[in-house]
Amino acid sequence: MCGVNDRLDGPSRRQHPRWSALYLLAGLMLGVLLAVQGLVAAGGERTALQCGLVLAGFSAMVQWARRNRTALDHLDWCDCASQRVTMRVIASHRPTPTPARADDEPSWIAAEPEPLEEIAR
Repeated sequence: MCGVNDRLDGPSRRQHPRWSALYLLAGLMLGVLLAVQGLVAAGGERTALQCGLVLAGFSAMVQWARRNRTALDHLDWCDCASQRVTMRVIASHRPTPTPARADDEPSWIAAEPEPLEEIAR
């Protein structure tokens, strides 16, 4: 997108993902799992605790990805991309609906019902 010799005017305001927070979450999850492995006796309780810890760890990583989604999206952008990207905004011009009146009835309601003899044929 940008040339090699293009220079960026002014400081870069791009956000960068906070990788240290993700590494801290992963390390904390693995450390607690190791501690549970050594401290809790084998059985159903330990398995349930480990499953809960893994689910909590992965949900924390999903939250990290949500908080850093803009920075993750901009990883492949060059520094001058924000000056060269154009965005087209299309305004919505929907017609406003007319309010329904009480005396307006659909045609199927106003029609006379057919006699039962003719429906059975």
